Amino acid sequence: MRRLGMAIVLILVLITGILAGCTTPASQPQPAQSSKDLSTDVLVIGGGGAGLVSAITAAENGANVVLVEKMPAVGGNTIISATGITASDTQLHKDSGIPFTVEDHYKRTIETGKGLADEKLVRILVENSSDAYDWLVSLGLSYKIQSAEEPFWIVPTEGHYGAELIKAYQAEAGKHKNLEIKLNTKATELVTEEGKIVGAKVQGQDGEYVIKAKAVILATGGLNNAPDMIAEYNPNYKGVHAEMTTPGPTGDGIKMAVEVGAKLRDMDLFQMRPLSSNGNWYRETIITEEGKGGILVNLDGDRFVDETMKIWDLASEILKQKEGTAYIIFDTDVYDTKDGKKAFDLGKGIKADTIEELAVQLGLDPAKLKDTVDAYNAGQDPFNRKAMGKITAAPFYGVKTLPSSHYTMGGVSINENAQVLKEDGTTIEGLYAAGEIVGGLYGAGRVAGNNTLDDIVFGKIAAKHAIGK
Repeated sequence: MRRLGMAIVLILVLITGILAGCTTPASQPQPAQSSKDLSTDVLVIGGGGAGLVSAITAAENGANVVLVEKMPAVGGNTIISATGITASDTQLHKDSGIPFTVEDHYKRTIETGKGLADEKLVRILVENSSDAYDWLVSLGLSYKIQSAEEPFWIVPTEGHYGAELIKAYQAEAGKHKNLEIKLNTKATELVTEEGKIVGAKVQGQDGEYVIKAKAVILATGGLNNAPDMIAEYNPNYKGVHAEMTTPGPTGDGIKMAVEVGAKLRDMDLFQMRPLSSNGNWYRETIITEEGKGGILVNLDGDRFVDETMKIWDLASEILKQKEGTAYIIFDTDVYDTKDGKKAFDLGKGIKADTIEELAVQLGLDPAKLKDTVDAYNAGQDPFNRKAMGKITAAPFYGVKTLPSSHYTMGGVSINENAQVLKEDGTTIEGLYAAGEIVGGLYGAGRVAGNNTLDDIVFGKIAAKHAIGK
């Protein structure tokens, strides 16, 4: 069953697609042709950021391109990207006098990934980041550096980051008559001839047919809305929710790639948001800031974890509780912080003058929750939490959390040309990949903003190599 957050996101995707479609003919749905197969130079599967960049790049270099997207509008997970792009040694950095060098970028990416990322791919990513930024500016987008404290984040001067990206990509796609976008069209199987990928079977509004191509680029995203697949690759995340993703990333591309012999890597690694609901996530500071309260309780009203543990472990512990959920309990001291107020508002939280009243409104046992909070306030902690506070300043607040998969770190293995690799390290001829379907770029952790950067860098590489540029 779709959750409220997913419904809101889908509406946003649809509205964006419709508005852009009014001025960009290439973005209009094209009826599937079940009577005969189609042929093109490049077939792009997936219409998120990486797919759109790949398609635009191939088209502007003279190739005939067909992009298929199973959803009724393009956008993918890119459309909900909110942070900004991470880039280094850009003109913005030079003009502002706030440095963030390629080496800074490389070091931060490797360290955030706990040393598990492919160093060669990371080097390509960071060394091409300034050109990626310049390209976005050429599309009419405007950015600024977040701050001197966070010089790696380049954020839009106005508007929502992901929505503005997709709008610009759609406008650029609409300039190319040799680029056709087919919505409501799902790729179901890659087609091979003598070991080479030569197209894909697709299911459109009018039936199933084949699109033949000289090269295929997979840009189908990750597994964020495929909880069963997530649990298969990492049982710790069994029952994970889909609050922080869009409906599209259900692992289709991963499955198709595996069927033709693609090598996967890092498939047990995911970026989890332990604190999320209603399509939003909340900063962990509301339960980790030293000297303030913020605890998690399960549906029995008990604490069950050290709330300050690593976020991927915290998500796993919450998922072990009844209904894979918990309540964040905090007081006015936390609420008065920026993150506390945001969590309460976006999470549609509950407010009460006493802990007992709060428990009643949350559907918890009043005596049990009162005992739990009193024990915490007295410093009784069986979980050895290092930074403890107190929950004493009324009124008190409760917000439900549904841990969600936010980003798939693993995926298909690629080389420096974005060619998909087999288990033995050789390439699968005719098959390329870009975006969240790719594994190896991040390892165990992702620098926010690198994801839309890699859409551009490897989307362009995949397209250019696919057409021999």
